[in-house]
Amino acid sequence: MGWASGSDLMESIINVISKEIPDKSKRYRIYRRIIIAMERHDWDTQNECIGIDPEFDKALKKLHPDWEI
Repeated sequence: MGWASGSDLMESIINVISKEIPDKSKRYRIYRRIIIAMERHDWDTQNECIGIDPEFDKALKKLHPDWEI
């Protein structure tokens, strides 16, 4: 997969998770694991997914505290 589509994929994942998992702490933990896995495969457009679900934003900020999120 080309990473030009990485954010499209993550947006789809976020939309499913945010609708299917009402528990915020569970969503946070799931997003954190997915972000780590995608970054291990050179995903670098995370900022395109900011604002879809606050729990994703929180997980990304925790993983990258030096980023402006």
